[in-house]
Amino acid sequence: MKLPNVQSVLEITHVGHDGEEVNLQLPNTNLQWFRVKTETLTFVDRKPPARTSNPFTNPEPVFNAKDVLERIAIVQRENLERSDSDIDILKTYLKTQHVPRTVIEALEGVTIDQHKSWKKAVVQIIKLLEE
Repeated sequence: MKLPNVQSVLEITHVGHDGEEVNLQLPNTNLQWFRVKTETLTFVDRKPPARTSNPFTNPEPVFNAKDVLERIAIVQRENLERSDSDIDILKTYLKTQHVPRTVIEALEGVTIDQHKSWKKAVVQIIKLLEE
């Protein structure tokens, strides 16, 4: 709803008995106009807010799940590459120091655990995004 000299979209807060007058409010403010003649208004289409299962809560923001999953995949790949590289460098150093093989195997276990953790997290995220 627009008034002739007002550039903002206003909301109707009350309609008079005969429908010829309305009260208007600028959203998120205390600015109000009372008993405005409807013939002076320009009505605009407004997209209704997204529905939620609970009418007393605000709708959740809309996001693009594909974009989110792509970004997560990029961070996962970069994180694992960096970690794998750092652990490989550390293993090479430890070999030059002649540490027991079990120490190097423990580091390999860290690498495997990180890959499993990321995979588990991504599966859980995909399930949550499907809900």
